[in-house]
Amino acid sequence: MTATNRPKIADVAAAAGVSAPTVSKVLNGRSYVSAATREKVNEALAKLDYSKRTAAPPVPGLLQLVVNNFDSPWMLKILAGAEEAAARQGFTLACTLAEHATQDNWRKLRQSSANQLAGVILLAPHRGSRLVTTLRSLNIPSVAVDPQGNEAMGIPSVSPAAFSGALHAVEHLLGLGHRRIGIITGGGAGSVHSRARYAAYSAALQASGLHLDNDLVRDGDFSIEAGFRLGGELLDLPAPPTAVFAGNDLQALGLMSAASMRSIRVPDQLSVVGFDDIGQAAMASPPLTTVRQPLEQMAAMAVGILVEQIGHAPKSPQSVELATELIVRNSTAAPPDAGKP
Repeated sequence: MTATNRPKIADVAAAAGVSAPTVSKVLNGRSYVSAATREKVNEALAKLDYSKRTAAPPVPGLLQLVVNNFDSPWMLKILAGAEEAAARQGFTLACTLAEHATQDNWRKLRQSSANQLAGVILLAPHRGSRLVTTLRSLNIPSVAVDPQGNEAMGIPSVSPAAFSGALHAVEHLLGLGHRRIGIITGGGAGSVHSRARYAAYSAALQASGLHLDNDLVRDGDFSIEAGFRLGGELLDLPAPPTAVFAGNDLQALGLMSAASMRSIRVPDQLSVVGFDDIGQAAMASPPLTTVRQPLEQMAAMAVGILVEQIGHAPKSPQSVELATELIVRNSTAAPPDAGKP
């Protein structure tokens, strides 16, 4: 038969001498059909070359990644990891700015028949974010990647192990012999990452019997401009640090630029450690020692958690931390006075 003349359940029923509902029961494996009747239906199915036609499986739909800006190399790595993981699951990934992620837009996407919104990934949302509140009110599955608030986001989250990563960074500098170690934090007092990295810095110094010198502490915003400005302040101190943990790679690169303008050589006169391992870190001059965040893996895990939520009853929000890794390159070395009496 042609595609338009393929046998229907009614044809099978007529050939078997039974009702259409009986054929449906056989096709669906129902148990309350006699063996004789089932045999007659199966013979008719074979004779007419009938194959059960089911509707095409639904398109999984759209996952939306909501970001605060498009110009961060850190964000681009998250996007790449999320896009690859979504494709493996059969989803389409779209990226949008947080300012465009509104209740009305999400309602429209949920009602779309072509590419219906299935879930949302929030990148670095802040505690108390209206986005989280709106998603929960609309019952849209969601997950946060690297949230800036605390653990009480109300939705699942995936984050790097910020404390242990920062601890390894500062311990690396201490192991090289540095004793005047500065820090440029980021994100303000409300940032869980800023607090964790500062706490690790403080803990490492205290464990080594060193005094915490507030003159060596600066609070930035994770931008290259903050690293340049605040790094310059540290380098212009009467007793500048011999090493700085810059909190993230962009601030580290800004600090290295400030050092270059002052003819301070890295790492001969100043050691610098970043955090993230963005693409520019390995290409810096000298290549930057940094803490590698598993950005693509974080994004892939977020997609996995989101897909688990879709079509299932919500579970208690889970917070997952992924291990970081210290990548030692050429921006760190022993301090200039190492080995001197």
